[in-house]
Amino acid sequence: MGPRRWETLKEAFRLYQEAHVPFFAAALAYYALLSLAPLLLLLLGVFGLLLQGNPALKEGVLEALEGVTLALFPTRPELGADLLRFLTRGAFPLTLASSLLLLWSASNFFAALSYALGLVFGVPAGVKNRLLALAMPFLLGLGLILLALLGLALGFVVRFLPPEWRGVLGPLEDLLPLFLAFLLFLLVYGLFARPGRLKDLLPLASGAGVGASLFEAVRLGLPRLLPRSQYELLYGPLAGFVLALLGLYLVLWVFLLGAVVARALRG
Repeated sequence: MGPRRWETLKEAFRLYQEAHVPFFAAALAYYALLSLAPLLLLLLGVFGLLLQGNPALKEGVLEALEGVTLALFPTRPELGADLLRFLTRGAFPLTLASSLLLLWSASNFFAALSYALGLVFGVPAGVKNRLLALAMPFLLGLGLILLALLGLALGFVVRFLPPEWRGVLGPLEDLLPLFLAFLLFLLVYGLFARPGRLKDLLPLASGAGVGASLFEAVRLGLPRLLPRSQYELLYGPLAGFVLALLGLYLVLWVFLLGAVVARALRG
């Protein structure tokens, strides 16, 4: 190993320690998991609004709810109608309250994420950093929409290729999650590193490549290494929560690790 690579490794290790990567990965995982509760409430509120204007859907939902509640609570046959009444009457306040709660929790998540990335890339915390944290959900949402459209377009093209070409380009579908993760990581790193020249993108792309590769390893390897059936023996109904928390931690850890690699290569 040459002296330059050794210096890069030492710089990456120093940044890893100074940015407190494991701590921020754990904190962000908790923030992300806690944001799921207001998201579920928001979905319930939106569903209640849909039920208000669709009597046929309302009847179908009532029938399904009555079947479930009678099986679980045979002494409370009116519970299904009560739940449906709650969904329809409380749809607007539930949607409004959950939207505000989701906005608050998401802003805290992205504020912590921007602070962690600011430590990695040497961006001082301040008003600009906070504004970037507030704008990040919209920027990432737009990026995810564009990446999803790209994935759909690629899948459409591959399916309608001639048979002799499909064997060559077909494996691109398997590489699509890796490519999309790479683009998403590169987009976020670029927001903080703010490369001024084209050659400044090379270390960011290298860090995004490392992060995306590790993300793909987590995505494919975690279900095989830690099957849910084994965790259910230990944690029972909480197994899904534990696995989700572990998965979020690992994903955010590799995301921050990719940022550390990008900063170390940039120098």
